[in-house]
Amino acid sequence: MSALKIVLYRNKALSNGEHPIRLRVYFGKERYISLGMSAKPSEWNERVGRFNAKAANYETKNALLRKYLSRAEEVLNNIISNNKPFSIHEFKTKFQGSDQQMSVKEFLNVRIKELITEKRIGNSQKYKQLQSLLFKYKAGDYLFTDIEYNFLKGFETFMLSRDCKKSNVHFYMRTLRALVNEAIRRGLLDQSQYPFATQFNKNAYSFSHLKDDYNPRPLEMDEMEQLKKFPVGDYPHLQHSFDSFIFLLRARGLNFVDLCELTVNSIVAGRLNYIRQKTGKLYSIKITPEMREIIEKYRGEKYLFPILDKAPTKPSARYHHVRNALKVFNDQLKEISEILGLKRHMTSYTARYTYTNVLVQNNVPVPLIQQALGHSNIATTQHYITKFANEEVDRVDGYI
Repeated sequence: MSALKIVLYRNKALSNGEHPIRLRVYFGKERYISLGMSAKPSEWNERVGRFNAKAANYETKNALLRKYLSRAEEVLNNIISNNKPFSIHEFKTKFQGSDQQMSVKEFLNVRIKELITEKRIGNSQKYKQLQSLLFKYKAGDYLFTDIEYNFLKGFETFMLSRDCKKSNVHFYMRTLRALVNEAIRRGLLDQSQYPFATQFNKNAYSFSHLKDDYNPRPLEMDEMEQLKKFPVGDYPHLQHSFDSFIFLLRARGLNFVDLCELTVNSIVAGRLNYIRQKTGKLYSIKITPEMREIIEKYRGEKYLFPILDKAPTKPSARYHHVRNALKVFNDQLKEISEILGLKRHMTSYTARYTYTNVLVQNNVPVPLIQQALGHSNIATTQHYITKFANEEVDRVDGYI
């Protein structure tokens, strides 16, 4: 039996049907070290201890496994050459310490390639933006162990000094945290070195204060009435954007990206069925007469709305096509807002906040609001509700 081999550990099954991938160390006795990866049996080549072609992005994953095995062999050879008795504790400590030598830059490149392969172009763009900012802040090939409180605080200050909005800094910090979490899952950083604040370590770095200037606002009831009376016939170039916004609003605050992807097959038995790209959750919404009227106005052979009719098929180009369409949409919503004299410009996301606010104002129970919005965590729903409730209390305070 080989002293070192990467195996699919079938003695343990994960909730998604996969099994952990572990390094088997045989030195008089079998021991296993987690590599922070997993696979389904159908994705695994038992003979060579690698992913097969059925696994998504298998080449990148196998490159990482080869790197793990090479480092394990180096650690074991060093222990043997020093004539020291074998200790699994010493081996594991040195192996995991060596494993941390994959730099942040290397891992960012791995993640970006993975996301592109998985056609998650939006997420790959987030990591590319983070990569650009990170290495403007601190050049070099640093490690995940270098990302600690002072590093993160300095990165925050750096972005703010470049006139980044607090909400944008919050976004990049959230993306960096996701990268660190993935690095821990793959064994590139020990959990004990986690640099972000948790309920167990409140003195670590927190970016909760950076969301202060992110203040999305729903349309108020009188503004809703103004919108309904908008003389869109006088502004034909705004017709499509106006109709699209009304549709988003009536479809429970549908996301613009999901609007683009709606097809004729999304309509089943008088309901609009779609999977939200951001969360992967299935939504099923009853089509009202007003929604049907808008659908029939724009319905094509494939898509319900014409945004993707002439879109390129290459994922990255398709992503930018949708982003450009969203920019046009928001620009035209801004124009409608100015014509109506609204207090604040509408955006595509105004529909979601307005829909939520209407439910709150009509005392719809929180669990039903959570279900309508598709939130997996009721705390997210409560965040919406608390914000709107506070605004109502502020109005009451004005009477005193």
